[in-house]
Amino acid sequence: MKNDVQIERCEECVDLLVEYLDGSLPADRALALEQHLSQCMPCITFVRTYKATTHVCHSKLVREMPQELISSLQSFLEKQIPGFPCAEGEGKGASSSDDGKKN
Repeated sequence: MKNDVQIERCEECVDLLVEYLDGSLPADRALALEQHLSQCMPCITFVRTYKATTHVCHSKLVREMPQELISSLQSFLEKQIPGFPCAEGEGKGASSSDDGKKN
């Protein structure tokens, strides 16, 4: 099957990368990106570095964030963002007195 969508510049790869990695990039654009990546060593290197960097950052943050900071952040977000997921979850840091009522 021939793909009419093509990646002409490496900058396009950078623009499409996040959508590609999270699976939200349309199939024709994903195929074009994969074709470009199969031929462009600088872009392959960039993607590998990007993946490694996000993995390292995520794992370091998960391991090094103190529980007190996590609780404080959850509490703040629950109060500031309507429908924040933690508000419906285990209730960590959530106040049960407001029950979603607005003043």
